Amino acid sequence: MSIPMYGQNKAGNALGGVVKNAGYKEISTVTAGDSSHTLSADDGGFIFITAALASASVIKLPEATAENIGLQYRILMGGTLAAAAKISLPNAKNSVFAGVITQERSGTGAGVADAADVNRTTIVTKVSDGEKTMELDENDVTFGGGVGSDLTFTYVAEDVVMVSGTSYVNVASTALDGLQATTFTGTGY
Repeated sequence: MSIPMYGQNKAGNALGGVVKNAGYKEISTVTAGDSSHTLSADDGGFIFITAALASASVIKLPEATAENIGLQYRILMGGTLAAAAKISLPNAKNSVFAGVITQERSGTGAGVADAADVNRTTIVTKVSDGEKTMELDENDVTFGGGVGSDLTFTYVAEDVVMVSGTSYVNVASTALDGLQATTFTGTGY
């Protein structure tokens, strides 16, 4: 790579900006409003949630900007959710989710057996849906987020975060009911 001429790197710090995805962060605090639940661009990489997240906990992702295109979080759930939780983008910004989630039924060692009928479904959300939050509740066939859920959030463009992966439901039910309109919502943090 050649050396840039004086002043060429000023617009957006294009040559100095580097997105790092080699980090590791463990979220082990259950408290809903704990600061460890807020991820920064420097936290890019593997996020291991070992806490039994308290009701109304929000894992806060940063805004999708031109500077953090390529940023990625791989979130692995290792703790049993105490109740409903969320993974959200800022409400006051234009960032939205797009992508495909596979929802599956899976016991967590508590002995929840796989039931008949629907064992897997897919949930698709598009940029035009304007979704800023992914709802989690491992004990509700509408959401998921049980132990073993493995979700990847990739910042692919200004204002767009692609979400993919598998979200597990820990319920002995005859069907899963993950829908775009319920799993994702348009209100962020």
